[in-house]
Amino acid sequence: MARSNPGTNTVNPDKPRMSWRMPRVLMYHNFGDPPAAGDPEHLFIPVERFKEQLAWLDANGWRALSLGEFLAVLDGARPPRKSYLVTIDDGHESVLSTGAPILAEAGIPSVLFVPPGVLGGPITWNPVYAGERLSSKAEIATLANTGMEIGVHSWDHTRMFGMDDAELELNIVRAKGDVAEMMGYEPRSFAYPFGTHDGAARRKMADAGYAVSFAVARENGRFAVDRIFVKGEDSLGMFRFKLSLAYRFASRVGGRTPWLRHKVRALLGLLKGRGGAEQATQRTG
Repeated sequence: MARSNPGTNTVNPDKPRMSWRMPRVLMYHNFGDPPAAGDPEHLFIPVERFKEQLAWLDANGWRALSLGEFLAVLDGARPPRKSYLVTIDDGHESVLSTGAPILAEAGIPSVLFVPPGVLGGPITWNPVYAGERLSSKAEIATLANTGMEIGVHSWDHTRMFGMDDAELELNIVRAKGDVAEMMGYEPRSFAYPFGTHDGAARRKMADAGYAVSFAVARENGRFAVDRIFVKGEDSLGMFRFKLSLAYRFASRVGGRTPWLRHKVRALLGLLKGRGGAEQATQRTG
Protein backbone atom coordinates (compact mmCIF):
# COMPACT_ATOMS: atom_id res chain seq x y z
CA MET A 1 0.00 0.00 0.00
CA ALA A 2 1.27 3.44 -0.83
CA ARG A 3 2.04 5.63 2.16
CA SER A 4 0.52 9.11 2.34
CA ASN A 5 2.71 11.99 1.22
CA PRO A 6 2.38 15.08 3.47
CA GLY A 7 1.04 18.17 1.80
CA THR A 8 -1.68 16.51 -0.26
CA ASN A 9 -4.97 18.33 0.29
CA THR A 10 -8.05 19.65 -1.41
CA VAL A 11 -7.98 23.40 -2.03
CA ASN A 12 -9.83 25.95 -4.09
CA PRO A 13 -8.80 25.66 -7.78
CA ASP A 14 -9.95 29.23 -8.36
CA LYS A 15 -7.57 30.75 -5.79
CA PRO A 16 -6.14 34.12 -6.96
CA ARG A 17 -3.15 34.16 -9.26
CA MET A 18 0.37 33.64 -7.96
CA SER A 19 2.44 36.56 -6.69
CA TRP A 20 4.99 37.99 -9.11
CA ARG A 21 7.67 37.27 -6.52
CA MET A 22 6.93 33.56 -6.18
CA PRO A 23 9.93 31.21 -6.45
CA ARG A 24 10.94 30.53 -10.05
CA VAL A 25 10.06 27.06 -11.30
CA LEU A 26 12.56 25.76 -13.87
CA MET A 27 11.40 23.20 -16.44
CA TYR A 28 13.87 20.76 -18.01
CA HIS A 29 13.45 17.68 -20.20
CA ASN A 30 16.63 15.92 -21.41
CA PHE A 31 20.31 16.10 -20.47
CA GLY A 32 23.40 15.58 -22.59
CA ASP A 33 24.01 15.56 -26.32
CA PRO A 34 21.01 15.82 -28.68
CA PRO A 35 20.06 12.84 -30.86
CA ALA A 36 21.52 12.43 -34.34
CA ALA A 37 18.04 13.14 -35.77
CA GLY A 38 18.22 16.66 -34.33
CA ASP A 39 16.65 18.59 -31.47
CA PRO A 40 14.23 21.14 -33.00
CA GLU A 41 12.48 21.78 -29.66
CA HIS A 42 15.83 22.37 -27.88
CA LEU A 43 14.97 19.85 -25.16
CA PHE A 44 18.51 18.58 -24.56
CA ILE A 45 20.65 20.59 -22.11
CA PRO A 46 24.38 20.01 -22.59
CA VAL A 47 25.95 18.71 -19.39
CA GLU A 48 28.40 21.56 -18.97
CA ARG A 49 25.67 24.15 -19.60
CA PHE A 50 23.44 22.54 -16.97
CA LYS A 51 26.29 22.53 -14.45
CA GLU A 52 27.04 26.16 -15.35
CA GLN A 53 23.43 27.16 -14.65
CA LEU A 54 23.39 25.43 -11.26
CA ALA A 55 26.75 26.95 -10.33
CA TRP A 56 25.56 30.43 -11.32
CA LEU A 57 22.42 30.07 -9.20
CA ASP A 58 24.48 29.03 -6.19
CA ALA A 59 27.08 31.77 -6.67
CA ASN A 60 24.41 34.45 -6.97
CA GLY A 61 22.44 33.64 -3.85
CA TRP A 62 19.58 31.60 -5.33
CA ARG A 63 18.28 28.91 -2.99
CA ALA A 64 16.99 25.58 -4.30
CA LEU A 65 13.66 24.52 -2.77
CA SER A 66 12.21 21.07 -2.28
CA LEU A 67 8.61 20.54 -3.35
CA GLY A 68 7.60 20.62 0.30
CA GLU A 69 9.22 24.03 0.76
CA PHE A 70 7.57 25.29 -2.41
CA LEU A 71 4.18 24.12 -1.17
CA ALA A 72 4.77 25.91 2.11
CA VAL A 73 5.22 29.14 0.14
CA LEU A 74 1.94 28.47 -1.69
CA ASP A 75 0.30 28.05 1.70
CA GLY A 76 1.55 31.43 2.91
CA ALA A 77 5.13 30.98 4.14
CA ARG A 78 7.50 33.82 3.29
CA PRO A 79 9.75 32.73 0.39
CA PRO A 80 13.49 33.39 0.30
CA ARG A 81 14.32 36.55 -1.66
CA LYS A 82 15.73 34.46 -4.51
CA SER A 83 14.60 30.85 -4.74
CA TYR A 84 13.78 28.23 -7.34
CA LEU A 85 12.35 24.75 -7.85
CA VAL A 86 13.81 22.33 -10.40
CA THR A 87 11.20 20.34 -12.33
CA ILE A 88 11.79 17.80 -15.11
CA ASP A 89 9.19 16.45 -17.53
CA ASP A 90 8.61 13.03 -19.07
CA GLY A 91 11.21 10.70 -17.49
CA HIS A 92 13.69 10.30 -20.31
CA GLU A 93 16.59 7.88 -19.85
CA SER A 94 19.01 10.80 -19.62
CA VAL A 95 17.35 11.95 -16.40
CA LEU A 96 18.54 8.86 -14.55
CA SER A 97 21.89 8.56 -16.29
CA THR A 98 22.86 12.24 -16.27
CA GLY A 99 20.46 14.77 -14.73
CA ALA A 100 19.73 13.02 -11.42
CA PRO A 101 23.40 12.37 -10.53
CA ILE A 102 24.33 16.01 -11.23
CA LEU A 103 21.50 17.28 -9.04
CA ALA A 104 22.35 14.79 -6.27
CA GLU A 105 26.00 15.79 -6.29
CA ALA A 106 25.00 19.45 -5.99
CA GLY A 107 22.50 18.67 -3.22
CA ILE A 108 19.62 20.16 -5.22
CA PRO A 109 16.12 18.67 -4.75
CA SER A 110 13.83 18.34 -7.75
CA VAL A 111 10.53 16.98 -9.07
CA LEU A 112 10.24 14.58 -12.00
CA PHE A 113 6.86 14.33 -13.75
CA VAL A 114 6.13 11.03 -15.51
CA PRO A 115 3.26 9.59 -17.62
CA PRO A 116 2.96 6.08 -16.12
CA GLY A 117 0.96 4.62 -19.01
CA VAL A 118 3.87 4.87 -21.45
CA LEU A 119 6.95 4.46 -19.24
CA GLY A 120 9.54 2.09 -20.66
CA GLY A 121 8.48 2.80 -24.24
CA PRO A 122 9.39 5.25 -27.00
CA ILE A 123 8.24 8.85 -27.29
CA THR A 124 4.83 8.77 -28.99
CA TRP A 125 3.76 12.43 -28.92
CA ASN A 126 6.48 13.90 -31.14
CA PRO A 127 7.75 11.92 -34.15
CA VAL A 128 11.01 13.88 -34.21
CA TYR A 129 11.99 12.25 -30.90
CA ALA A 130 10.59 8.79 -31.65
CA GLY A 131 14.05 7.28 -31.22
CA GLU A 132 14.20 8.40 -27.59
CA ARG A 133 12.93 6.13 -24.84
CA LEU A 134 11.41 6.76 -21.45
CA SER A 135 12.79 5.05 -18.36
CA SER A 136 10.84 2.05 -17.08
CA LYS A 137 8.74 2.03 -13.92
CA ALA A 138 11.40 -0.04 -12.17
CA GLU A 139 14.07 2.46 -13.11
CA ILE A 140 11.98 5.43 -11.98
CA ALA A 141 11.32 3.65 -8.67
CA THR A 142 15.07 3.70 -7.91
CA LEU A 143 14.78 7.50 -7.48
CA ALA A 144 12.92 7.06 -4.18
CA ASN A 145 14.76 8.81 -1.33
CA THR A 146 17.24 10.51 -3.67
CA GLY A 147 15.90 14.06 -3.37
CA MET A 148 14.01 13.74 -6.66
CA GLU A 149 10.28 13.50 -5.93
CA ILE A 150 8.00 11.94 -8.55
CA GLY A 151 4.87 13.66 -9.81
CA VAL A 152 2.32 12.92 -12.53
CA HIS A 153 2.41 14.01 -16.19
CA SER A 154 -0.98 12.60 -17.25
CA TRP A 155 -1.45 8.93 -18.17
CA ASP A 156 0.18 9.04 -21.60
CA HIS A 157 1.29 12.66 -22.21
CA THR A 158 -2.09 13.82 -23.51
CA ARG A 159 -3.09 17.49 -23.74
CA MET A 160 -5.30 18.34 -20.76
CA PHE A 161 -7.85 20.43 -22.58
CA GLY A 162 -11.47 19.62 -23.44
CA MET A 163 -11.40 16.20 -21.78
CA ASP A 164 -14.58 14.41 -20.74
CA ASP A 165 -15.05 12.88 -17.28
CA ALA A 166 -13.61 9.50 -18.25
CA GLU A 167 -10.50 11.07 -19.77
CA LEU A 168 -9.95 13.25 -16.72
CA GLU A 169 -10.34 10.22 -14.46
CA LEU A 170 -7.70 8.28 -16.44
CA ASN A 171 -5.16 11.06 -16.77
CA ILE A 172 -5.48 12.55 -13.29
CA VAL A 173 -6.82 9.93 -10.87
CA ARG A 174 -5.71 6.60 -12.33
CA ALA A 175 -2.31 8.04 -13.27
CA LYS A 176 -1.89 9.25 -9.69
CA GLY A 177 -2.68 5.80 -8.31
CA ASP A 178 -0.24 4.17 -10.71
CA VAL A 179 2.60 6.48 -9.68
CA ALA A 180 1.73 5.91 -6.01
CA GLU A 181 1.98 2.15 -6.50
CA MET A 182 5.27 2.59 -8.36
CA MET A 183 6.92 4.88 -5.81
CA GLY A 184 5.34 3.80 -2.50
CA TYR A 185 4.01 7.29 -1.76
CA GLU A 186 1.15 9.37 -3.07
CA PRO A 187 2.29 12.00 -5.60
CA ARG A 188 1.55 15.57 -4.59
CA SER A 189 2.12 17.32 -7.90
CA PHE A 190 1.12 17.26 -11.55
CA ALA A 191 2.50 18.91 -14.70
CA TYR A 192 0.28 19.47 -17.73
CA PRO A 193 1.71 18.00 -20.95
CA PHE A 194 2.49 20.85 -23.37
CA GLY A 195 1.41 23.23 -20.57
CA THR A 196 -2.21 22.92 -21.74
CA HIS A 197 -5.06 23.05 -19.20
CA ASP A 198 -8.63 24.24 -18.71
CA GLY A 199 -11.04 24.82 -15.84
CA ALA A 200 -12.29 21.23 -15.80
CA ALA A 201 -8.75 19.88 -15.50
CA ARG A 202 -7.86 22.31 -12.70
CA ARG A 203 -11.00 21.43 -10.74
CA LYS A 204 -10.27 17.73 -11.13
CA MET A 205 -6.77 18.32 -9.74
CA ALA A 206 -8.25 19.79 -6.58
CA ASP A 207 -10.86 17.03 -6.26
CA ALA A 208 -8.18 14.34 -6.74
CA GLY A 209 -6.15 15.70 -3.82
CA TYR A 210 -3.13 17.12 -5.61
CA ALA A 211 -1.37 19.91 -3.74
CA VAL A 212 -0.22 21.74 -6.89
CA SER A 213 -0.10 21.43 -10.66
CA PHE A 214 2.21 23.16 -13.09
CA ALA A 215 1.67 24.71 -16.52
CA VAL A 216 4.19 26.76 -18.52
CA ALA A 217 3.20 30.37 -19.25
CA ARG A 218 -0.56 30.02 -18.80
CA GLU A 219 -0.59 30.64 -15.04
CA ASN A 220 -3.90 30.32 -13.18
CA GLY A 221 -3.45 29.88 -9.43
CA ARG A 222 -1.91 26.91 -7.62
CA PHE A 223 -3.39 24.43 -10.12
CA ALA A 224 -1.62 26.07 -13.05
CA VAL A 225 1.63 27.48 -11.67
CA ASP A 226 3.82 28.98 -14.40
CA ARG A 227 7.26 27.55 -15.17
CA ILE A 228 10.34 28.69 -17.05
CA PHE A 229 11.16 26.48 -20.04
CA VAL A 230 14.96 26.13 -20.00
CA LYS A 231 16.10 25.30 -23.53
CA GLY A 232 19.29 23.65 -24.66
CA GLU A 233 20.13 26.67 -26.79
CA ASP A 234 19.85 29.16 -23.90
CA SER A 235 23.08 31.00 -23.22
CA LEU A 236 23.88 31.84 -19.60
CA GLY A 237 22.74 35.39 -20.34
CA MET A 238 19.38 34.13 -21.62
CA PHE A 239 19.05 31.85 -18.59
CA ARG A 240 19.65 34.83 -16.29
CA PHE A 241 17.07 36.90 -18.18
CA LYS A 242 14.47 34.14 -17.81
CA LEU A 243 14.82 34.46 -14.03
CA SER A 244 13.96 38.16 -14.11
CA LEU A 245 10.64 39.75 -13.16
CA ALA A 246 10.51 41.31 -16.62
CA TYR A 247 10.52 37.86 -18.21
CA ARG A 248 7.92 36.58 -15.74
CA PHE A 249 5.61 39.48 -16.59
CA ALA A 250 6.07 39.07 -20.35
CA SER A 251 5.64 35.29 -20.16
CA ARG A 252 2.48 35.40 -18.05
CA VAL A 253 0.78 38.15 -20.02
CA GLY A 254 1.95 36.71 -23.33
CA GLY A 255 0.55 33.31 -22.34
CA ARG A 256 -2.91 34.86 -22.19
CA THR A 257 -2.59 37.38 -25.05
CA PRO A 258 -1.73 36.02 -28.53
CA TRP A 259 -0.49 39.31 -30.02
CA LEU A 260 1.80 39.91 -27.05
CA ARG A 261 3.07 36.34 -27.20
CA HIS A 262 4.46 37.10 -30.67
CA LYS A 263 6.12 40.26 -29.30
CA VAL A 264 7.72 38.24 -26.51
CA ARG A 265 9.07 35.68 -28.97
CA ALA A 266 10.51 38.47 -31.11
CA LEU A 267 12.23 39.96 -28.03
CA LEU A 268 13.67 36.59 -27.05
CA GLY A 269 14.94 36.13 -30.60
CA LEU A 270 16.65 39.51 -30.42
CA LEU A 271 18.24 38.67 -27.08
CA LYS A 272 19.35 35.27 -28.33
CA GLY A 273 20.99 36.87 -31.33
CA ARG A 274 22.72 39.41 -29.12
CA GLY A 275 23.96 36.65 -26.84
CA GLY A 276 25.37 34.77 -29.81
CA ALA A 277 27.17 37.89 -31.00
CA GLU A 278 28.68 38.41 -27.54
CA GLN A 279 29.91 34.81 -27.45
CA ALA A 280 31.46 35.22 -30.90
CA THR A 281 33.23 38.37 -29.72
CA GLN A 282 34.59 36.54 -26.70
CA ARG A 283 35.89 33.74 -28.90
CA THR A 284 37.61 36.05 -31.37
CA GLY A 285 38.53 38.95 -29.04
